[in-house]
Formats: sequence, structure tokens, C-alpha cells
Amino acid sequence: MRGTCGPIILLLALTGMVSCSSQDKVLVDSADEKLQQTPPSRNNYQQASPLRKKVASLLEKRNYRRAIELMGDRNQLNRPVAGMEKEYILAVNGLLDAGEVALNRGDYAVAGHAFKWVLDAYPAEPSLRRKIRWNPKKAKTCMETCSNRLMDQGLREYRHGNLESAIRTWKGIIAFNAGHKEARKAIETATIQMRSLQNLDTVVSKGGNQPRSLDKAESRPLTR
Repeated sequence: MRGTCGPIILLLALTGMVSCSSQDKVLVDSADEKLQQTPPSRNNYQQASPLRKKVASLLEKRNYRRAIELMGDRNQLNRPVAGMEKEYILAVNGLLDAGEVALNRGDYAVAGHAFKWVLDAYPAEPSLRRKIRWNPKKAKTCMETCSNRLMDQGLREYRHGNLESAIRTWKGIIAFNAGHKEARKAIETATIQMRSLQNLDTVVSKGGNQPRSLDKAESRPLTR
């Protein structure tokens, strides 16, 4: 009896091992299927999202301002939408680079706009602010430098009698630095003088009487 039980026990053990092995294989196969069926993570969705694709295209074209507008919150431009922080930082630093290049080549209007957009889009989140190459104070200083250089250009045009060109240059300052009082005053004064000269030309061309001379406010030259 003992001799007969030995083979039977061995056979049962082997059968159990085969059964367990088959069950384990079924469990592994089932887990693999579940992993394959698991939807991709939110990050994967973001990588393939239309917004990310648009922003990537704009960054490649160096259209940093438009990229920032797409990524910024509707109510607060300096708060990028969730998941787009990396691209937002790239865009802001890209604007700084573009502004610096324009400033160095003397294109002050372009540089001034770039620095203004940087200030408007400067991140509110402290962790993001640390990743911007310049602090806001430096960007503002460079914007003021652009304003002053354009102010000088306008004065040179003004002194050569090119009032219309001077006014156009000063208006270029207001386009990115609306609070520049000196530019606004210069525009006002030069505009009055230009209109007076136009009236003088009209009267003279019609053979009329000599108009009154310009009053002090009209004739006072601009200086810095």
C-alpha cells in the first residue's frame, strides 16, 4: 500500500504544479491586456493636444507673443494654462532674446514692444518667475532705454523741420510705453506747430494777408 501511494502522491503534485502554472499564465496575460487597454495619461493627451501643437509651431517660427496669448489665462495673461508652463517660459525668454537683439541693432520700436510684452506676460507664480532670464526691473529699464532713444530720434527729425516724421516717431513710443509724458508733450507741441504752418501755407498760397505769428506755445522749440 505504501509503495502504491508514492507514485499517486507524486502524480497529484505534478498535476497541481501544472494547474498553478496555467493559472499564473492566465493572470499574467490578463494583466497585460489591462495595461494595454489602460487609457493614456493626461500628460500624453496634452502632448498630442491641438494647443500644444499650435504653440510648438509658433515657437518654431519665433512668434512668441502669439504663443503667449494662446497659453495665457483669459483673465490673466501672466498665468499659463495647466500643463503648458514649460512652453510659456520658453516663449517669455524668447521675447527677451528678441528684444535684446533688436535693441543691440538699434531697432528701438521693435525692442520696446518686446520688453512691454515680457512685462505683461511675466509669470505671477514664483516658481515660474525664477526661470525667466531677467527680472521685471531690468526689462522695464530696457523698455525705458528704447523710449529715450526714440525720443532722441524724434528730436533730430524735429530740429530738421520734419515735424510729421518726428510725431510719428514719438507716437511709436506711446504704442508700447503709454505713460511716457515727454513723448506725449512733444507730440502735442509739434502737432500745434505743424497745423499752424499748414494754415500759413494755405493763406499764402491763396494770396491772402500774412497770418499772425505763432504764439509762444506754438513757437517754443522742443528741448530735452
